[in-house]
Amino acid sequence: MHRTRIILLALGFLLLAPAALRAAEPENCLECHGEAWLFEGLPDAERLVIPESTHLGTLHGAMGVGCAGCHADFGLAEGRPHIYHRELREAKPVACGMCHQEAGKAFKSSLHGYALTRGNPRAPRCVTCHGTHDILSSSDQRSPTHKANVPGKCAECHGTAGLLTDQLVKLPESFRDYAQSVHGQHNRKGDFRAASCDDCHQVHALRNSADPESPIHQRNVATTCGKCHPDRRDEYVRSIHGRAVEAGISDSPTCTDCHGEHLILSPSDPGAKTHGSRIATDTCGRCHDDPIIIAKYHLRGGVVGSYRDSYHGWATRRHYTEAATCISCHTAHLVLPVADPESTVSPGRVVETCRQCHPKATVKFARSYDHQSASISANPINYWIRYGYLFLIAGLIGAMVLHNLVIMNYYMVQRRREEKASRWVLRFDRTQIVQHLVLTVAFLMLAITGFALRYPEAFWVRGLHWIGMGEPVRSLLHRIFAVVLIGVGSSHVWYVLMTRRGRGELRALAPSLRDVGDLTANMKFHTWRSGEHVKFGRYDYSQKAEYWALIWGTFVMILTGFVLWFPEFFVTILPVWSISAAQTIHFYEAWLATLAILVWHFFFVIFHPEEYPMSWTWLTGRMSEKSAKVHHRGWYEEEMRTGGVKPGEGGEDLPPR
Repeated sequence: MHRTRIILLALGFLLLAPAALRAAEPENCLECHGEAWLFEGLPDAERLVIPESTHLGTLHGAMGVGCAGCHADFGLAEGRPHIYHRELREAKPVACGMCHQEAGKAFKSSLHGYALTRGNPRAPRCVTCHGTHDILSSSDQRSPTHKANVPGKCAECHGTAGLLTDQLVKLPESFRDYAQSVHGQHNRKGDFRAASCDDCHQVHALRNSADPESPIHQRNVATTCGKCHPDRRDEYVRSIHGRAVEAGISDSPTCTDCHGEHLILSPSDPGAKTHGSRIATDTCGRCHDDPIIIAKYHLRGGVVGSYRDSYHGWATRRHYTEAATCISCHTAHLVLPVADPESTVSPGRVVETCRQCHPKATVKFARSYDHQSASISANPINYWIRYGYLFLIAGLIGAMVLHNLVIMNYYMVQRRREEKASRWVLRFDRTQIVQHLVLTVAFLMLAITGFALRYPEAFWVRGLHWIGMGEPVRSLLHRIFAVVLIGVGSSHVWYVLMTRRGRGELRALAPSLRDVGDLTANMKFHTWRSGEHVKFGRYDYSQKAEYWALIWGTFVMILTGFVLWFPEFFVTILPVWSISAAQTIHFYEAWLATLAILVWHFFFVIFHPEEYPMSWTWLTGRMSEKSAKVHHRGWYEEEMRTGGVKPGEGGEDLPPR
């Protein structure tokens, strides 16, 4: 069937006289190409079918441009027919530049033309943007090159994440930013005065920003933006920034450095770089707080810091829009140095600038609230006040801490003496005491060396680095104490499984339904709904929960720690994602364990009103008979009844194990 259609198509052309072809070319071409049935089954049938109404409604059809004007390779210009299979394979791409010479020349020198010349299959051609047989004027709202449709057309390539050049260079996904910008928002609303892609990048002569002829080259950006914002352009050109760019200083900012390239937002938008809360740090501070640029151009240092430490800086960080920002004093575009008489901060105009917010401002007021007066280093009075107070704080607060430590030590010693003088019962044996001490040291060192890796900018981490704990030392210490943790964990497992006392401890620590009732009763007692104190066993619900959380946490930290220590081995036996998962688990489990110790464990052994300033049981293994009766009365009575515990007299040594 397919072969029959081709033969009929060829015979139809052969029967037509060449003169008739030349006289009525579109009509004769459309006699075949206007009939969809002739092309059924062909791989590109949709492209080959051009209804007469479509052709006449295009820009070329309206101008009387015939098929041969673009498809000369098919012999139509010579008045002879063509045979699809043979001549279509030999046909060259349509040369639009034959008629559109200026556009063709501009395209050839553009980035798109360069990519096409290099053979990049992703490079756009004329038809990519303008279409093929349905080309319309850019003034027609149906045209893909109409102002309203240009961003969407460009987005077909530049809105795709991962768009690559022929050298696998990833291009920016700029359309998403443009769509969110003020330009994109106005364009979507039908305000075609707003800038579109071709307003900044040109239509055909699209060039790289490094090209001096490009409208987005640093020296040309102000002119490009000035097509819509002429007043701002004129101010910028007169400013110190504009003068510097004109002088070839590439470090000087231009429009896009402050406003962004595609994601240009209103200054009232908190996400904008020109929003009051971000101007000092993210916009102006990008250069004026950069030590390299400050040193390179001998700029005044500390200006951003002095602003941030002023009332204005504090208020703007709280998103108070009425507080003065950098542009309130220096203006947004006509930024001039103090030495320039036109500058808003020059001696002759600074008072006028201050009076924008402070109507009664005077010369003295203006001098009292500038960068120099607020600077610690530039203002000798502030310098001595600051360091005087630092010395006073260190000395006075240090003396307070020492004073309070003496008092705290007194009560700790008194608590110890009272316990030694009173009757006591054995709470922990020497093995348990040693295990707890080793575990405490290992935990503290692992927490310090672990968090030091994740928070290198913290002041205490910088202090550790200053005394010699760089990364090699930190890493080594973390591994050493990880081995210590594994050792103490293993010894504890042996203790609770292989010794008689250990097995008894393990049974006492086993969770039970009674713990739920004890929790409820304990909460009732401490909320004055019950007058009876709970008779806890050897270990109450809080101690059991903490013990098993410790066992679980230690297991998780050891397991994930080994994965992070030997990732090359474990990645061969575990899924690829397991390494990063182990790192995440290790980090958050460390936070969970640390906070549990601070909030839960320290409360019961230090900050609990009945234990403060500290329970000595963890160091001596002894618990006063009074404390045992109050906190673990059930255990005390049971052990006394069975003879498992014999109270020792004051001053006696620990009973033998």
